[in-house]
Amino acid sequence: MADGDVRSPEPWLPGRVLVVVATYNEEATIAALVAGVLAAADDLHLLVVDDDSPDGTPQLALAAAAAEPRVHVLVRRGRRGLGGALAEGLALAKHRGFVVAVTMDADASHDPDDIPRLLAALEPVGGRPADVVIGSRRVPGGRTVGWPLSRHVMSRLVCWFSRWVLGVPVRDASSGFRAIRLAILDRIDPPQARGYAFLEDFLWRVHRAGGRIVEVPITFHDRTRGASKADFAEKRRSLGELLMLARLTWLGR
Repeated sequence: MADGDVRSPEPWLPGRVLVVVATYNEEATIAALVAGVLAAADDLHLLVVDDDSPDGTPQLALAAAAAEPRVHVLVRRGRRGLGGALAEGLALAKHRGFVVAVTMDADASHDPDDIPRLLAALEPVGGRPADVVIGSRRVPGGRTVGWPLSRHVMSRLVCWFSRWVLGVPVRDASSGFRAIRLAILDRIDPPQARGYAFLEDFLWRVHRAGGRIVEVPITFHDRTRGASKADFAEKRRSLGELLMLARLTWLGR
């Protein structure tokens, strides 16, 4: 975190699960997101990590934090990127004493009502605990609603690359809806990707560290409000980061 960052007021109430959401220009959806997360379970906390959005998202998030002690905000100044925002959010969750973090999109693509299912899969009754649970579009029961063919093709290519080139044994490595046991951070090197490839980079490191990753089906709805942040420059950067992981996978450091 930098000195110019803006943070919601102290203190943080103690908690076990922190939902971490990275935002940039999500004024149209942030209020519904906050309400949905808080309603999903009484013990959930929410951290909004905003990259200094010019559209009013930070102000709305900070107002929500002022009204609700389970909501927290970090407005990052002078840096931008999904991966960097998630990395800082996870580190802050661990620093604040949370045991589990849930990451999700801010654009209404992910349903907060699915959070309890992800948490249940993290510690199934009578089963093996997991280190990461992915809300997956690509396991039986999972699906995507509203995508054009081009998005389906791109997503499938990235997931194929992660599974067969990077060797990560999951079907939906690009899903950002995850429950993460924060203790796994002590067993992996910090992901180097700072864009969208952070999602694959993180799973790659968890798998190489022997972490257990499972998937549960979700329905993913394409955004209906706001605009995607994955422009050409971001896609090019993410491709370069994925190719770097491939080099490390096959050639070593």
